[in-house]
Amino acid sequence: MRIQRLSPVPFLVTGVLFLLCFGIIGWGVHYENNWIKAFDLSWIERIQGPISEGKTSFIMGTTELGNMKFVILLTIILCLGLFFKRRFAEGLWFGGTILFCAVIGGKVLKKIFDRDRPVFLQLVEKTNESFPSGHATAATIFYGMIGLVLILLSAQLWKKVVIGFITLIWIGFILTTRVYLGVHFPTDVLAGFFYGSAAVFLSAGVYLIVQEPLHHLIKRDVQKIRRKMTQ
Repeated sequence: MRIQRLSPVPFLVTGVLFLLCFGIIGWGVHYENNWIKAFDLSWIERIQGPISEGKTSFIMGTTELGNMKFVILLTIILCLGLFFKRRFAEGLWFGGTILFCAVIGGKVLKKIFDRDRPVFLQLVEKTNESFPSGHATAATIFYGMIGLVLILLSAQLWKKVVIGFITLIWIGFILTTRVYLGVHFPTDVLAGFFYGSAAVFLSAGVYLIVQEPLHHLIKRDVQKIRRKMTQ
C-alpha cells in the first residue's frame, strides 16, 4: 500500500477520540446510569417495532457476515493472499489487528464488563456476555480496515466519499441486526463500533510509524531464508 507519505498523527488522534467515546459508554454501562437505560429502551422500540417473518429470516442470514468466526476466516484468506503476493508487512498488520483488537481485546472487554443480554424479545438465543457486541466489534474492525485502505488508495475525492459511505452503511446495518434480533442492547453495538473504530485508526497510525523498519526487517529475513535454501 503506497501510503508512506501520510502522517500517523491524524489517525492516532482520531483513534483516541473514538476510544474516549467508548469509555463514556462503558462508564455509563458499568454504573447503570439512567441515560444508558433510556437510550437503550428508546432505540430497542424503534428497531424492534416493525418485526416480520421475512425480515427476520433475511436479517438472521446477513447478520452472520459480522460473526467473529466468519471474520477470522475472511482474515485468514485475505492474509494468505497478501503473503502470496509478498505483502508480508500488510498481512501481518491486518491479521495482527484482527487477532489482538477484535478477538483478544473484544473477549477481554466482555469479561471485564460482564453485562447480561437483553431480556426483551430475543429472536436468536444467546447466553454469553453482551458488552461490547462481538459482531459490532469484528465487523467494524474488519470492514472498517478494508474501507480505510480503499479510501487511502483512491485518488478521486468522490471515490473516497462513496467508499466511506458504503462502509459506514454496511457496518451500521450489521449493528442494527443485533438489536433487531434482541441479542444486544443498542449501547452494546454502539460501544463495539466505537471500540472497533478506535482499533482501526490506532492500528493504522502505528502501522504508518513502523511500516518502513518492518518492511526492511521482513525483507532481510526473507533474504536470509532464501540464502539458506540455496546453500
